[in-house]
Amino acid sequence: MIPTRRARLAATIAVVVLAILPYAVAGRISLSIFVFIGLFSLIVIGLSLLAGHAGQVSLGQAAFYGLGAYIAAISTLRIGIPPWLALPLAVSGAAGVAYLLGAPIFVLRGHFLVLGTLGLNVVMDVLVRNVQSLTGGPTGLTGIPPLSIGSLMIAGDRAYYYLTWTFVFAALWLGRNLVSSRVGRALAAVRSSEVAAATVGINPAFYKSRVFAASAALAGLAGALYVHYLSFVSPSPFAFNFSIDLLVMSVLGGIYQLPGAVAGTAILTVLREALRTIMPRVLGSGASAEYEIVLFGVLLAVVIIFSPAGVWPPLIKVLRLESARPRWAQVAPVAGVLAKSSSSLARPEPTGLLRVEGLRKQFGGLLAVDDLSFHVQAGEIYGIIGPNGAGKTTAFNLISGVLRPTRGTVYLRGRKISDLPAYRRAALGVGRTFQTPNVFPDLTVLENVMVGLHRLTTTSFTGAMLGLGRREDTQAAAQAAGYLAAVGLLDHAGLPAGALPFGGLRLLELARALAMHPIVLLLDEPASGLTGAERAELVRLIRRIRDTGTTVLLVEHDVGLVMEVADRVLVLNYGRRIADGTPRVVRNDPRVIAAYLGEEAVS
Repeated sequence: MIPTRRARLAATIAVVVLAILPYAVAGRISLSIFVFIGLFSLIVIGLSLLAGHAGQVSLGQAAFYGLGAYIAAISTLRIGIPPWLALPLAVSGAAGVAYLLGAPIFVLRGHFLVLGTLGLNVVMDVLVRNVQSLTGGPTGLTGIPPLSIGSLMIAGDRAYYYLTWTFVFAALWLGRNLVSSRVGRALAAVRSSEVAAATVGINPAFYKSRVFAASAALAGLAGALYVHYLSFVSPSPFAFNFSIDLLVMSVLGGIYQLPGAVAGTAILTVLREALRTIMPRVLGSGASAEYEIVLFGVLLAVVIIFSPAGVWPPLIKVLRLESARPRWAQVAPVAGVLAKSSSSLARPEPTGLLRVEGLRKQFGGLLAVDDLSFHVQAGEIYGIIGPNGAGKTTAFNLISGVLRPTRGTVYLRGRKISDLPAYRRAALGVGRTFQTPNVFPDLTVLENVMVGLHRLTTTSFTGAMLGLGRREDTQAAAQAAGYLAAVGLLDHAGLPAGALPFGGLRLLELARALAMHPIVLLLDEPASGLTGAERAELVRLIRRIRDTGTTVLLVEHDVGLVMEVADRVLVLNYGRRIADGTPRVVRNDPRVIAAYLGEEAVS
């Protein structure tokens, strides 16, 4: 996302308003409310990165908030570390624990992942309450010194207000840089489809663990600021129900919007304080907590029904503050982007560039692929045909790493790759499209192809947060535009990918796969859904791809298309190879005729 001039002006106004706020509310509203809005905003910004942009819903953020608080408190009280040093220690401690826990936790999916992160709160609560020699147990720790650097002591509401909101704006800046970078596109790809992300060279576990650590770091920072602000810590603020509050704040503001994290936090925090003031007067003492839950539930239901994306997206639309999506300064020449694949031209292999030996895949009692062996030479178009259910797509999934074989081996350039995950195979030069188009619908058409360039770009997670990859992004956008021009989609580059018709999705997948500069390109029914003119253009494009040195494997139900472009054709039936040869030989093979038309046709 690229902020517009209007958005920059709005951000400047927001900074000015927040700067003068302590003086404007002096004597009217307690400034501590705005300190807590800032503290909670830090956590919710991290949750927005994790749940909104990476698609990994967590109910464990309160645990990292508490972990940062206790690391800071124990470091200063028990160990005697200066408070200014306890702050980075709390941040790195929370991030480190999250990174170590990320690998086992993110094996889980869906509601199992939610339950797994929920367990973090339980573990944190048990430890804090029982390791009393360090944590003070249920009664907590008191006398925690305020933050100080040398003789400069940060104390009082106003000082912590400015410090906290400085960190909030820093977090927003870092987060915005991240989500608008190659890393942000990778996170969006993982959120949409981990399978498709892996086949373009993205390691989902790598990015999920890092964004989990980043979100925990922000929660740990909030916790450290909290204890130095109050000079006291106990287990109660970090209970499970606070994780629920954080998720509600995120959904309320807009889980996909970083400024929405601040908006949702402000709405819920101010509303809670207002209810605690008003409810006892209206309904008597003790009624506030009961009705607070009811009103929060009604508020959340109303927002989800009328604005599922939260309050921030409609607000920025009304104020016309939408950020611009990435564009290209120039379009790389079509001939140039396709010719890049020629640098991947494989050295001749005596047994073929791609070799499959004894491949077998069994799903319970169903044998989808059985003892499949074949080889493909460099620069060849190799067609795979067969009736429905013959095992063609399963074979592609086994070659690309989407599935692991029950038995058998796949070699690329003589190297065994059948034990490698999909993202490693993509890094070695295996690109593919899917039988049902598997694009990233929340990204634009241009950004989808830029994701295909992911393994060819180098900006790190930290570098992306610091905004260091902008020149690389500009170059990637120009290359991506070139691939879109090659498939005829350049005019649709700014559209959300999900808005394309079915045939357009096919072409977008092809452009994304070409952007990887593959050695071997697996095309799974690329002509499905195309018009006659688009089909003819596809034939020309496949030949151009082959002419650049890329080997093409083509699965297609349009037998005429395969016979027209393929150098050799493999025919499968019930998962087994029944014929392999030139189109003329295969077309006249009795076993092929029988597979398609039945034994009667042969006789």
